[in-house]
Amino acid sequence: MGELLLCNEAIAAMPYFIEDVSLNLYSLEELSYYIMNNVYLIDSDFMNEELCTWISSEVKLPKLAAKLREIMHGNGPVSDFCLEILKESGYCTMQEIQQIIFAIRQMEQKTDFECSKIRADKLMENQKFLGAIYEYKRLLESEDAKKENAVIVGNIWHNLGTAYARMFLFEEAVKCYKKAYSLNEKSESLRECLMAYRCMHDEAGFMAVAAENHIDDMGIVEIKNELSIASRNEETIKFEEELEAIAMLADQDKALYNKKIVEQIFKWKEDYRRICRV
Repeated sequence: MGELLLCNEAIAAMPYFIEDVSLNLYSLEELSYYIMNNVYLIDSDFMNEELCTWISSEVKLPKLAAKLREIMHGNGPVSDFCLEILKESGYCTMQEIQQIIFAIRQMEQKTDFECSKIRADKLMENQKFLGAIYEYKRLLESEDAKKENAVIVGNIWHNLGTAYARMFLFEEAVKCYKKAYSLNEKSESLRECLMAYRCMHDEAGFMAVAAENHIDDMGIVEIKNELSIASRNEETIKFEEELEAIAMLADQDKALYNKKIVEQIFKWKEDYRRICRV
């Protein structure tokens, strides 16, 4: 989770798994940390029997589990459910608890459409691209989308295009960015559309869209240069240097070379599974 948490309650032998962020939790303090840092992912599905059973049997807090079941079976709000967990753990200060519960209650006042968009955006932030794609598509296919402002709907199409692009599905990304630009008329959507064409090495498509939208030669050069600069960022250069260092081991230490290759492939597989997990 990125930082050391002091746990006053029992440490679970079996973790509770949060699918939205692919996270195993081993204590009530870690559960509180999750709530605190993922307020906008908390919805009514967070209240479930599996979590109550875990708190009762693994964290050894049957009284808390009973309170949570009472809220759940009484159709109480998720804010009350989270409040009991936060009070019991002692991880957050009273001021922090008040701020967290206030934020959750604000979410409870939003429409399902608004909440779904916020959650889809959070999936994007957490690099859960396939999950974000499903969520954005569900939003766009909803009846609420037909009543929404064109700019907002266009922005959702833009975000959907970005999710596709992050998974290297540039043809789908192009379609989404075009739809986005037709609705929100934002230059960012048009620019990303052109960049997706470049990533596909579709020069004809790139030039056709540029001409259609009256982008002059200077604008075309700027977009091409921007993509070239983005492809040579610090992260990419570091990645290439790491691969080159592994390649140099082939003639120096074959056993270490094979070990590093296996580790790198394992990391790629884990990254792919993470972004494709729904």
